[in-house]
Amino acid sequence: MAVRARTLKEALNLFDPRVPLAGRALAAYYVERPDVPTLELKAYLEAMDEPVKVLFSGHRGSGKSTELNRLSGLLKGRFFIVHFSVLEILNLTDLTYVDLILAIALRLLQQATDERILKGRKRRLVGVGMLEDLYRWLTHEIVEEEMVSPSREASAEAALNLLALKLEGRVKTESSTRRMVRERAELRLFELVSRTNRLIEEIRSNARRPVLVIVEDLDKLSFERALGLFLNHAALLAELRAHILFTFPITLRYAREFLQIRSHFSERFLIPNVMVYDRQGQLRPEGYRVMREIVERRMEPYLIDPEAVDLAVRMSGGVPLTLIQLLQSAILHGLAMGRDRVGLSEMQSAVIQLQNDYRGTLRPEDYGELRGYHRTRAFVNNERTREFLANLSLLEYSDGEPWCDVHPILLPLLEA
Repeated sequence: MAVRARTLKEALNLFDPRVPLAGRALAAYYVERPDVPTLELKAYLEAMDEPVKVLFSGHRGSGKSTELNRLSGLLKGRFFIVHFSVLEILNLTDLTYVDLILAIALRLLQQATDERILKGRKRRLVGVGMLEDLYRWLTHEIVEEEMVSPSREASAEAALNLLALKLEGRVKTESSTRRMVRERAELRLFELVSRTNRLIEEIRSNARRPVLVIVEDLDKLSFERALGLFLNHAALLAELRAHILFTFPITLRYAREFLQIRSHFSERFLIPNVMVYDRQGQLRPEGYRVMREIVERRMEPYLIDPEAVDLAVRMSGGVPLTLIQLLQSAILHGLAMGRDRVGLSEMQSAVIQLQNDYRGTLRPEDYGELRGYHRTRAFVNNERTREFLANLSLLEYSDGEPWCDVHPILLPLLEA
C-alpha cells in the first residue's frame, strides 16, 4: 500500500504532473469528487447490452487519465478491458481513422494473445485457426512481408503477438511503413473491420465478458483532425462491435458541428474543473476540501505549512494539474534551500514562477479581455473564449449552467 511522503524528496516524486494516479497510488491518493461522472459512466456501460461508443472529455489538467484508470479498476473482472494511449502507437500529427481502427485491432490482438500464452490452460481464449488466418491476412495483405519468422514450436498466439508488437512499433516510428500500412488497410477496410469484429466476438465468447476498449489521448488531436475523425468517420467507428470510449478534444464541444457529432455516439461524459470559488467569487467549502485533500493524502502534514497549502488550493482554480504543479515547484524550492519543510515563502515563489509562465503567453490586448471575463463571469462561445480555455487562462465551471472566470494565478497580473 502506498504511503504518504515523509520527506520532501519523496513528496517531489509524488507530485509529478506528468503521471496520473494508477494502481496502488490510485487506491492510496485518489480523492472522491462528487462532480465527476465516473460512477455514472460505470453504471451506463454495465447496463448496456449492445456495444456503445462513448465520448469522454474535460479541460486540460482536470484529471481525465486518473478517472479512466479508476474506471478500469472499477470494471475489472466485469469487462475484458483494453486500455491504451494512441501516443504509444500513432503519430497524432497525421492520424487517420484507418490508423485508429488498426491500432484498436492490434491492441486487442496483443492482450488476447497475452492472456492465452499461459501454459497449461485447456481453454483457448481465441481459436488457433482464426489466429493463423489473421496472421496470414496481416502478413500477406497488410504488410506483404514476414516481419516475424515463427518456428514450428511457436504457437499461433506467440507468432501473432510478436507480429502485432513489431507492426505497432514500425507504424509509430517509420513514416514509410505507416503510409504503406494505411494505404493497404484502407483498400481492405471492410475486411479489417470484419476481422476485428470476429476477434472481438471470440474474446467476448471465450472470456465470457463484454469487451471494453478505452482509447486515451485523442483529446490531444488538433481541432481539424479531430473534427475529421469524429464527424466524418464516426459511422465507421460505430461498426466495431465492442464498447469503446474515446477521449476527444474539449474544443469540439464548442464547435457548431458538436450536435451532429453527438448524434453519432451513444453518450458523452465530461470531467469538470473543481469549483473552489462560486460564481460570486466566494470560497466554496466542498471544492476547497477536495483540493486540499489531494495534498494531504500525498504528504505528511509536518512537511508543509497550512498557509502554503491554503495558497496552493486558492491559486489552483480547481484544476488538479495546477495544484500538482504548484506543489512540485514549491517542494523543489524548499529542497534547493536545504529545508525539510515547505513554507509560505516557497509556495509564493512557486506561484510567481507559474505566473511568469502565463505572462509569457499573453499579448497586451489579452489583459483587457480577461478583465472583462472576470467582471461578468459569463460564458460566451467564441474563438477568443475557446483560445483562453485551451491555455487555461480562462476556466469553465458549471452550477447548472456554464460560466467561466480567469484563472486565479492570473488575477494579480490583471490588477497590475
